[in-house]
Amino acid sequence: MSTFKKLTDLQVLFTDIANISYLGLNMSVDKSGKWWKGTEPADIKIFLEAYASEGYEVQIFKLSECNCGSKSFYLFSDDDEGVAKRVCPKCFTGNFICDSEEFWADSKPKQWFCIECNSKEANVGVGFSLYEDGEIKWLYIRERCNHCGILGCVAGWKIAYEPSKQLIAQV
Repeated sequence: MSTFKKLTDLQVLFTDIANISYLGLNMSVDKSGKWWKGTEPADIKIFLEAYASEGYEVQIFKLSECNCGSKSFYLFSDDDEGVAKRVCPKCFTGNFICDSEEFWADSKPKQWFCIECNSKEANVGVGFSLYEDGEIKWLYIRERCNHCGILGCVAGWKIAYEPSKQLIAQV
């Protein structure tokens, strides 16, 4: 089967899905229902870029991945305190996201669950809005349900100190 034939078949199959690129294996997000749904973990980036506040656009996006290779996590967060932690359901390794460990003791984190299917496993992505000098202005933590694909916003907070570039590696 030729590439053109495969692409045509995919275009028919994904009529209601935006941002699909067969050749680049790009992300696809279904915007047709009540909630945006992604088919891949990297779809979080499309959702994040669409909902970033003006003046706080995302320049860098990182998808969380466990050392065991899993891209699925249990997610705990407290948006008021600006903290989040991910726990791998395969190897049970927990990691604080960015600077969350510093503020964790004062927080009241809640476990994330999908508003549609109640699943507790999600892909986690972090978007960073930067100042002109490359330091972090704001970070966004977004998720995609592993079961039904719904994309959501779990937390986000201002970074009011420098240096902050090291946080980009702590997703």
